[in-house]
Amino acid sequence: MSPLDKTGGTQPAQPLTLEQQQSLKKLHQAAQQMESLFVDMLFKEMRKGAPPVSLTGKTSNAEQTFGEMLDTKRADELAKTGALGIGKILEQQLRNAVVGAPPQEPKL
Repeated sequence: MSPLDKTGGTQPAQPLTLEQQQSLKKLHQAAQQMESLFVDMLFKEMRKGAPPVSLTGKTSNAEQTFGEMLDTKRADELAKTGALGIGKILEQQLRNAVVGAPPQEPKL
């Protein structure tokens, strides 16, 4: 029986070389950063739609800067959990290109 790989398809189990393992680790980090960037952009767009007021009146530059920094940190932490799955999907789609295996034809 063939074990399931990360892409959900079946492939014979082949041990990965050290270089392939390092490449997959870099791919994971890049996919996570891409998800973080996407979520951060999403938060910025959401803030544009919110009224620019706070409890004390008009939002100061310091509050805006802090809010942006907080959104960036939240996006990083959310991407680390993988809750949205964007990074995982990117990883799955790019795995064969990184490992060097020929792409499989989609099964219908």
